Amino acid sequence: MRENPPTNSVGDFWYPLSKPSFGSDEISEAVESMITYKTTMWDKTKRFEELFSAYVGAEAVMVNSGSSADLLLVYSMLRASGGTLDPGDEVLVPAVTWPTHLWAVAMAGLVPVLVDVDPNTLNMDISNLRTKISTRTKAIFPVHLMGNPANLTEIQAIGRDTGLMVLEDCCESLGSLWDGHHVGSQSYGGTFSFFFSHHICTMEGGMIVTSDPETAERLRLLRAHGWARNLKDRSHPLLKLTEDSALDARYTFLEWGFNVRPTELQAGFGIHQIKKFPGFKETRNHAFAQIRENLLDLSHVFRLPIVNPRAEACWFALPILLNPESSMSRNEVTKKLQALGVETRPIVAGNLSKQPVRRRFDWLRQDDLLGANVIHEQGFYVGLHSQLNDGDIERLTEALRSVLSPA
Repeated sequence: MRENPPTNSVGDFWYPLSKPSFGSDEISEAVESMITYKTTMWDKTKRFEELFSAYVGAEAVMVNSGSSADLLLVYSMLRASGGTLDPGDEVLVPAVTWPTHLWAVAMAGLVPVLVDVDPNTLNMDISNLRTKISTRTKAIFPVHLMGNPANLTEIQAIGRDTGLMVLEDCCESLGSLWDGHHVGSQSYGGTFSFFFSHHICTMEGGMIVTSDPETAERLRLLRAHGWARNLKDRSHPLLKLTEDSALDARYTFLEWGFNVRPTELQAGFGIHQIKKFPGFKETRNHAFAQIRENLLDLSHVFRLPIVNPRAEACWFALPILLNPESSMSRNEVTKKLQALGVETRPIVAGNLSKQPVRRRFDWLRQDDLLGANVIHEQGFYVGLHSQLNDGDIERLTEALRSVLSPA
């Protein structure tokens, strides 16, 4: 009989990007939904939304993925959805982010404008951001990359001064704070992802938060067909459009929409995961701090992101940027780490303007993104997850030291 692999390994890696953060609580909750035949968005979804809302401090609307969260948040801004933006309006987005962050903007008929990224923080370069504002610019959509909050004070001030809306992609930054507030809670809206490797896991799943009840209602309509029954406020003015008509109240559609509803299985996972999250956050941040402390003497070889004094990061991963003076390339370093059993990835997709898909879109062909180029060529990350212990941290530190500072 084939032996089971050691519990601290996944595939060929003793140190994988992530490990399961769920157990019998989440699985039993999902099974209960199946055996009671309540699998489509139902009471558990509402309960998870309430728990998430209480944690983040803004109204929460769950969807089936973080990518769908970005899509709905952008569509909610359109005039056709009850917002104020029109096709052709520009939205400023960072050049280093997950692709569906940009695709959401483009699919809504808006024009993404790439902003350079500061290699020291992995977030929008504020100086470059200012230069990219035009008469067509209507919104700024930063990402808090790897759990490190972008400079919301500067971004929101620019938004106020220029009349631009501010959205936040928080898909890698649940638990991160700016001025004591959760990211995503103080702008037009914020998006979160609950994919396997993220801060909490619902298998697939995402959430949108907003402090504006009207925006939350637009999101609920967009989430499921534009269906009247999805409105939370049963006195909403839109419902008056159905009075004195031959419409069947059960099949009345008030707006356009998608079908990106979550399942009760996903929400059942979320109910338990959000309760466990404070412990997950402590483990991730302890690991990051310990590794940074252990490798301080190698600051001439590589650097970790700088955190703004007004921010509290909740680390998604351990992003490493090789210094230009390093004797090894990024690819040489990652190959050696992987040979030692440490799984690695580029920092998200690197500079998106360098991806082959640039052939499809004029707005993606941009050559002035110098900071993003540094991240693209010199950056990679190793995972952080909720199951790490001090032994893992020590062993990872030794692996990093052996590769980054060979004898």
